[in-house]
Amino acid sequence: MSPMPALQPPPDPEHEALEWFARLRQPGCDERLRQAFALWCQDPLNARAYAALEAYWQQLQVPAPRPRPRAVKVRRSRVGLMLGVLFLLLLALLAWLYWPTLQRLGSELHTDAGERRSVRLADGSTLHLDSASAMNVDLRGRTRQMQLVQGQVYLEVMLDGRALEVQVDDTRIQVFGTRLQITRHGDHDELVVIKGKATVSQGADQRMINAGERVTFSAAHINPVEKVDIQLVDAWRSGQLKARNLPLTEVLERLAGYQGQRVWLLDEQAAHRRISADFDLDHPAQSLDKLAAEQQLRLQGVLGHWLLVR
Repeated sequence: MSPMPALQPPPDPEHEALEWFARLRQPGCDERLRQAFALWCQDPLNARAYAALEAYWQQLQVPAPRPRPRAVKVRRSRVGLMLGVLFLLLLALLAWLYWPTLQRLGSELHTDAGERRSVRLADGSTLHLDSASAMNVDLRGRTRQMQLVQGQVYLEVMLDGRALEVQVDDTRIQVFGTRLQITRHGDHDELVVIKGKATVSQGADQRMINAGERVTFSAAHINPVEKVDIQLVDAWRSGQLKARNLPLTEVLERLAGYQGQRVWLLDEQAAHRRISADFDLDHPAQSLDKLAAEQQLRLQGVLGHWLLVR
C-alpha cells in the first residue's frame, strides 16, 4: 500500500498579508513585486486581510508632531505708520487746546472765557479775576501765599500784619502795598502797582516797583521799570479795553480771549503795528470787527478755538 500524499495546509490570508506587508516595505521592492501583490489582492479574502492589517498599523503609528507656526514678522505699512503719526498729532493738538481749560478747572479760583469775577478772601482781601483767569490761594501760614496760574488779577490787599507773596511760575512778587495788578500774556508777564510797593524777584535779580509803575518779566529776566497811566490799567473791570500804543497782537489776544479763542496772525508785518483805541470787552465780536475794519484785516474763526488774522 503506497503512502498517502501529505495534505497542503489551506492558505492563511492574514499570514500572507503580513508577509506582503513586510516585503512591500523593503528597499528592494520593485514593479514586478507590486504586480504580484496586485494579483494576490484579487482574492477578496486576501484584500480584506491586507486592509485590516493596514488599518491596524495606522492605529499603532505615533502621530507626527505638529509643526510650530513660524513667527511672521509683520511689517508696518506706510499707511499704518502715517495713521499712527496722525493719531499722535491729534492727541498733541487736543492737549494743546484743552490744557489751559484743565489748568483753570484744577485751580482753586477761576473764571471762564468772557467772565469777570470778584472774590473776597478770609483775610479781608479782594481778588478781581479777569476773563479766563485762575489762581490758587493759601492764607494759613505766616506768609500769605497766592499763585497766578492764568489770566489777570487785580488785588485789593487787606493788611493784617502778615506778608503776602504772589508766585508767577518761578518769579516771586512780594507785596508791600494794597493795590496791584498782575497779568499773564502769551510771551511775558506784567506787574502794575497802583498803591503801595512790591518787589519782583528771580533768584538774585530783583526790582522794586512803586505806585504808578509797571514792570514786565519772563522766565529769563526782569525788564526795566516803567511809568504807567493808572487810569488805563483796570479799565477791564468795567468792561473796557483802553489800548494806548499797544501791539496789535496784544489787542487781538485780549479781544479773542474773551471769546475763548487763540490768535493766529498770518501777517508778520501787521504784528508790529501799534494800536490806540477803546474797545468793548462785553461785546468782543463787534470789537474785533471794528479793529479788523480799521486795520484792513480779515478774520476767520476755525473750529471755535482759533482766530485766523490775515
